[in-house]
Amino acid sequence: MESDKMFSGATINRRKVKNRIIRSATNDHLGNPDGTVSDAEIEMYDSLARNEVGTIITGHLSVSPDLKYRADEMQLCIGDDSYLPGLSRIPAKIHEYDAVAVAQLSLAGPKGITPFDLNSLSTEQIELIKDWFIEGARRAKEAGFDGVQIHIAHWYFLQAMVNVDINKRVDKFGGSPENCIRLSKEIVEGIRKKCGNEFIIMAKMNAHNTNAAEDDYELLAYYCGVLEDAGMDMVEISGADFTKKNRTDSLYYLEAVKYLKNALPNLQMSLVGGIYSKQTIDTALETTDFVSLSRALLTQPDFVTKLREGAILKSRCLHCNKCFEIFSKKYERCVFGPVLPQLEHSFAHE
Repeated sequence: MESDKMFSGATINRRKVKNRIIRSATNDHLGNPDGTVSDAEIEMYDSLARNEVGTIITGHLSVSPDLKYRADEMQLCIGDDSYLPGLSRIPAKIHEYDAVAVAQLSLAGPKGITPFDLNSLSTEQIELIKDWFIEGARRAKEAGFDGVQIHIAHWYFLQAMVNVDINKRVDKFGGSPENCIRLSKEIVEGIRKKCGNEFIIMAKMNAHNTNAAEDDYELLAYYCGVLEDAGMDMVEISGADFTKKNRTDSLYYLEAVKYLKNALPNLQMSLVGGIYSKQTIDTALETTDFVSLSRALLTQPDFVTKLREGAILKSRCLHCNKCFEIFSKKYERCVFGPVLPQLEHSFAHE
């Protein structure tokens, strides 16, 4: 494999991308309490796009029109047309640097401010949630995004739906793998119909979708095959246990992607988790089409630029996971201090 594959051009659906680096959706905790986009977020996206990140996926956007179902009080909302003016600022900024803009659509469900159990919902309520996602994608397209990513990972609502040990529903949305993936399948189908063939549709999925978290790659491959047939262009493989990994671990879910590539060779894939150096990027790209970065870009928004220049070979990230704690006190998502000092004054959690 050529060592510069990460900087080679590619396409996602019909959209050309300038490199194979994806900024994985990362909760920035910079939104306004009313669910609207802040100036601080636009500065953050400017920093990422300006520093050669080819595809940028937003932090998760809540598809519910009711703010109480968000994951936290700073999460952006895409559940109503009134959010479109602010949301449109994100792809407009990203496109200034010829990068691809993707909106991640999510519903917190059991992890929300007001949590709820998927098994307690009526079939009609599940159908309503499906419409929320499809309308969220329609709004993303109207706002100028090139595509969306459906969040089916990290124990949010859709991931709980596809976990066969959690989903105990007795209607068409539960009781078997076919029924557990049905909601996500119908969401992808609805988005494809609503937004057209050129609109990018991605999904983020856990490597494991059972409570045992082992020996279930066949289930993952089945789910991804169903979504590919429904119109999904790319799957990004993650996991719910990334914060528990040893600091010396890398490429957390590579074996899952290897299994998937063998089962679904035509489906584009990206990998996130434990990718923090030129070596780990190159190793991942031996199997995957793209690599997704989160913490490496959280601590160093210019990480890709520095890699390309040969200034560094490895991120300064310590894998300490303090970025999941200190944001609640001040804008220092990293133990190295504010990654964008000019934003510190505008952080809403001060």
